Amino acid sequence: RETPISIVRTGSWGLQEILNLPLAEVPRISGASRIMTAKEFGVTEFVNPKDHDKPVHEVIAEMTNGGVDRSVECTGSVSAMISAFECVHDGWGVAVLVGVPNKDDAFKTHPMNLLNERTLKGTFFGNYKPRSDLPSVVEKYMNEELELEKFITHEVLSLKSTRLSSSCSVELASAAVAWEAGKPLVMEEVDVAPPQAMEVRVKILFTSLCHTDVYFWEAKGQTPLFPRIFGHEAGGIVESVGEGVTDLEPGDHVLPVFTGECKECRHCKSEESNMCDLLRINTDRGVMLNDGKSRFSIRGQPIYHFVGTSTFSEYTVVHVGCLAKINPAAPLDKVCVLSCGISTGLGATLNVAKPKKGSSVAIFGLGAVGLAAAEGARISGASRIIGVDLNANRFEKFGVTEFVNPKDHDKPVHEVIAEMTNGGVDRSVECTGSVSAMISAFECVHDGWGVAVLVGVPNNESEEELSRVLFGNYKPRSDIPSVVEKYMNKELELEKFITHEVPSLKSTRLSSTCSVELASAAVAWEAGKPLVIEEVEVAPPQAMEVRLKILFTSLCHTDVYFWEAKGQTPMFPRIFGHEAGGIVESVGEGVTDLEPGDHVLPVFTGECKECRHCKSEESNMCDLLRINTDRGVMLNDGKSSPFTILLAPTFSEYTVVHAGCVAKINPAAPLDIVCVLSCGISTGLGATLNVAKPEKGSSVAIFGLGAVGLAAAEGARIAGASRIIGVDLNSNRFEEAKKFGVTEFVNPKDYDKPVQEVIAEMTDGGVDRSVECTGSINAMISAFECVHDGWGVAVLVGVPNKDDSFKTHPINFLNEKTLKGTFFGNYKPRSDLPSMYMNKELELEKFITHEVPFSEINKAFEYMLSGAGLRCLIRMDA
Repeated sequence: RETPISIVRTGSWGLQEILNLPLAEVPRISGASRIMTAKEFGVTEFVNPKDHDKPVHEVIAEMTNGGVDRSVECTGSVSAMISAFECVHDGWGVAVLVGVPNKDDAFKTHPMNLLNERTLKGTFFGNYKPRSDLPSVVEKYMNEELELEKFITHEVLSLKSTRLSSSCSVELASAAVAWEAGKPLVMEEVDVAPPQAMEVRVKILFTSLCHTDVYFWEAKGQTPLFPRIFGHEAGGIVESVGEGVTDLEPGDHVLPVFTGECKECRHCKSEESNMCDLLRINTDRGVMLNDGKSRFSIRGQPIYHFVGTSTFSEYTVVHVGCLAKINPAAPLDKVCVLSCGISTGLGATLNVAKPKKGSSVAIFGLGAVGLAAAEGARISGASRIIGVDLNANRFEKFGVTEFVNPKDHDKPVHEVIAEMTNGGVDRSVECTGSVSAMISAFECVHDGWGVAVLVGVPNNESEEELSRVLFGNYKPRSDIPSVVEKYMNKELELEKFITHEVPSLKSTRLSSTCSVELASAAVAWEAGKPLVIEEVEVAPPQAMEVRLKILFTSLCHTDVYFWEAKGQTPMFPRIFGHEAGGIVESVGEGVTDLEPGDHVLPVFTGECKECRHCKSEESNMCDLLRINTDRGVMLNDGKSSPFTILLAPTFSEYTVVHAGCVAKINPAAPLDIVCVLSCGISTGLGATLNVAKPEKGSSVAIFGLGAVGLAAAEGARIAGASRIIGVDLNSNRFEEAKKFGVTEFVNPKDYDKPVQEVIAEMTDGGVDRSVECTGSINAMISAFECVHDGWGVAVLVGVPNKDDSFKTHPINFLNEKTLKGTFFGNYKPRSDLPSMYMNKELELEKFITHEVPFSEINKAFEYMLSGAGLRCLIRMDA
């Protein structure tokens, strides 16, 4: 049935609350200059308390025949909290409070309000448990259920986080160094210099051993070049880039490749060649092209590179032309093998031999490269795949249908194959490097149309010359990403190639070996004064801590509130920020569920997963990691300088966070969008979806149309509310609120009666739900009283002032209205957030209204203080 929902204030929090309302086809979402935005978030109606001469909850109650089903308060105004609480309908109404009040506000209400089956709840961070819930919230966006884009209204650039060599620090890394030919590799701590022009420093997460590594390690037939770091099949994440690099940035998932693609020479521009003039493989070069020097050293001694990649190191420096940027959702522990042999064999068949469906193919040599060639034949649909090898045990798994061991026959193998195939195979691929095998591969194909492809590398002393194929004719940067997609689409079965796995020297180094990281940070030296970009030292993570590289951050009203230091104990110098997205750089002792390269959202509240609250399905108020705004140091040792805010200061390129305050998310989720889920948006969204829980077709009033209120409205839209009434003192918010689903707007100043009466008149007794997002006690009361009796639920979100008291008539509780509060939208950060974005039901993009670079972060404060937009995205890499 149709039930109304009231959102008190349709700021970003209020819109977030609308977002939180499940797609239950709620017919009304109330939520006025903000109404246009709110409508995008599902707000169907708008109420400006200034438009009425009675409390806004009365307005909403009148609009909704007794009150809304749910309300979410997202402003921090105590009056809005009361309105949000009192505008929900009795019997089923739930009130959720999101907005953060001033220090001296007090929430006052008569206990009778609770007797009419209304629920009054507070929510912190939308009741999300950071580590448990945030990943699922991200999934909602990725699945197009959550529309985050609506929340980001501005974007600014940062001080360039992809620092050039003059400011980027040397990185200590564990590396396997070959000091002598044929001798065991030695694990050493090496210095990895910053990337120079057109170079990239990569954090290697997975690497593989190729026969080529062994060949040059043995130094048989080549000029020995030692000490050297081998390795060239790997997968990793970009850590920093040098001058001139434009198509890669920190956080990108990449495969380093032994041969490159400059994209400028004749070969790179040709569709027929992948033999780049600039970056063609050179096994005798042990230094970088840029300056002829190595980027590796041990106590000042240079260590040679290997084929431009050197992946047997935690960090390596590679020419940008030798890096293939891939789908971040692709598992690096699988696709890393595509950097050399597998792609070579696969491409030899798919790109060069090109067998037709139903054709016959002979594969000479069933090592990894030959089996990859067989895999290509299988993908092509070859009906007969004949494997030729001296080892009869290599017959199965890769589509090979028949096997020939030359030792089992008294005539040449090409004659054997010709007899088996009525004159010869359609295609053959030679993968051994043996000249006799090359000749056999050529002579076994059918005359008239037969094609033989040579892959194996012959000995230097071989006199015969036969045309060969390099790296499967793949162009690394252009083609390898599409090969990865073949794996992602389950067309290519890479798992079959990985037969063994060994651990590395622990790459997630502890504080005793992990280095201090230099980072650009926006430091607040005094209350209310502009932030100053400083170079700060970020210490290594201690036990149960994680060091993150922040890629995107956003400004929340909470940052401004504590930056102004109105009503709290000043704590300066301080690094603010708590809404962000980044990548794990290193972890401390005891951290087992996060590793370098993971994409994460730091969250101001945590989830230890051990306390009663974390183990409860009803609470996200972790005993250990609950928000504490007066703590400016880490829990582990009580140290930090400058002080930090909450548990996740993000106005810094690098930050250290307790592992329990980090939500691991889908790496395919765009961090520049989902970063806004770390606080207000999730709080408002969860206040509606998790606490108010409006039914499809119901009515919802949103008090406060800031970001949180609009998020609440978005929740109501998702829930299917048919009427979303936005309530705000700023009538200009109504147009914006419409983007969030707000269908109607009420400005309490426009009426001579309480807004709850206005809403009740609008809704035949009150809305079904209301959400208060302002922190105003009056709004809380109105939100509670505007919900319908019998079933109305008011949810309080906004945080009131310290000395505010929630006051409402006790009869409101006796008529089965519900008053509830919520924290972080009742989301468990680590459990719920990861799935929020991915389902695409949530339109997060609407919330981001501005964007600025990190170097202009103070503009974000200007936008917030002027009331312009919802969320300002701050780019750390621009």
